Amino acid sequence: MSEGIVGPRRRAPRWILAACSLLLALLLLELVTRIEGPPVCAGTEGFLLAANDEVGWTFTPELTFTFDPCAPLGTRRNWSAPVAINAQGLHDQPWPYEKRPGEVRVLLLGDEVSDGVGVERGDRLSVRIAHLSDRSRGARVAAINAAIPGYGPAEALRFLERRGLRYAPDVVVLLVDREHDLAATLDPPEAQVLAADIPPASGLLGLSGAARWLARRPARTPASAVRIVAPEPITTAADTERARGRLLELIERMARTSHAAGASFAVAIAPRCPVTPSDVDLCSDVERVAPCVDLGPVFAEHERNTAGRNELCIPDQPRWGRDGHFLASHKIWDTLAARQLWPASVVGGDRL
Repeated sequence: MSEGIVGPRRRAPRWILAACSLLLALLLLELVTRIEGPPVCAGTEGFLLAANDEVGWTFTPELTFTFDPCAPLGTRRNWSAPVAINAQGLHDQPWPYEKRPGEVRVLLLGDEVSDGVGVERGDRLSVRIAHLSDRSRGARVAAINAAIPGYGPAEALRFLERRGLRYAPDVVVLLVDREHDLAATLDPPEAQVLAADIPPASGLLGLSGAARWLARRPARTPASAVRIVAPEPITTAADTERARGRLLELIERMARTSHAAGASFAVAIAPRCPVTPSDVDLCSDVERVAPCVDLGPVFAEHERNTAGRNELCIPDQPRWGRDGHFLASHKIWDTLAARQLWPASVVGGDRL
């Protein structure tokens, strides 16, 4: 029995193809805007930080947005980067409190200088430190970014005691912002409650990432937003000495707390941006109670060698740029290795 002749298949109408293409484009747009979040001006307050009964304040949990310089192109170097805050209020990926088998954890404490806001995820200090290990020959290193804007040494100690040790760190590194942290020992940072600058997303804004992107409205805003009032600068030699003594007391407490939990401890002196020379030598004092490395000379040398053509700092911010995170990660890693503060299972890898 012969088969019938089959003619050419009829193609779908063009409007169906166009509709499918448009739907695919909309879905892709929605996915991208949900991942990156809406652009929000860098100077906007009332959405970035939230009050926390346990540790004082953190980033707003589960906040997603793109940190935007909000300046016309050409007025300064343009920069922006997505920011994703985890459920624990850290500028980092989600971290369970329990470690994976064989994992080595580093807990990084500090303030906004090293929090990584404004740089891509792969350029952040915590990610770079983790990637300096050779996981094929040694342990997996995980670095937890617990740098919170406005934190001084007392706030970092409070975080370590009340929450940081739950992550079971093997190494704790305190990044000391010389300019801010000395003053904070005498005039503790104050968290002032604010009305949210950006109202919570509702209606279509609550459903669509693209709509939130156009309206510059994050999906999450804090229930209790805070602004951190910076400490008054130190103006006298007597106050400087008092501040140094108080800073050493806090660092010694942090070292004892870390050691009691089975973790090694070190301090890195972290230059604030813009980088300026300082004649205050903190490391020589800190070495009496904990291993210390001063990142200032490394930053200054890089700035001299590049004649200002670098990304040490984010323009108009106290924060490090991608070059700052790169230099700090290598110097901190080398210091931990030289002082034998890494567990024996950790093996150094590529120097990228």
